[in-house]
Amino acid sequence: MITTVLEKPGWSGKDYALLFFAFFPAAVVTWGIHEAAHYLMGRALGYDMWITFNQAGLVEGDYDSLLHRNLVSIAGPVVTAIQAVLAWWFIRRSNALWAYALVFLTVWTRALAMIISLMGDANDEARISLSLGLPIWVLPSISVAFMLVFTVLSSRSLRAGWKGNLAAYFGASIVTALIVYSDQFLFYR
Repeated sequence: MITTVLEKPGWSGKDYALLFFAFFPAAVVTWGIHEAAHYLMGRALGYDMWITFNQAGLVEGDYDSLLHRNLVSIAGPVVTAIQAVLAWWFIRRSNALWAYALVFLTVWTRALAMIISLMGDANDEARISLSLGLPIWVLPSISVAFMLVFTVLSSRSLRAGWKGNLAAYFGASIVTALIVYSDQFLFYR
């Protein structure tokens, strides 16, 4: 029987499998609420928006102001930060192994977005950094560091160790590929 709550000192093979497979629904939640936050902020500000699993944006035109662009940009990372805190809190209260996928994906997604930003395609936090006259890496680094704190705390609480984090890495890698590449097949703008 697969355990959903750790009540023993070590992880079993079934625990690693549970964590790995927890990444599939966790990815839908993580990307879904992140992109929905961008979409809903844009709609709240009066813009016609589109959304996919991996992107949200204006149907046409530009934002009326830099403030509006920044509010839409920050909405996703704020929701992702809240997810990190809530997943950590849930893990601390219940030791729920599956919730580690939720907290791991917060740092994973923001770190990948930061790397992509440094390669030239500014992500949410990077766009805001640049608009504030800061170096491109400042806000993405703060975001990643924030998520990393809750991921490390969760990992320690669950006693994930290197094997648990390796399972998380493989789970996160696979769901990232599925989510990112699904856009071209599932959504047409």
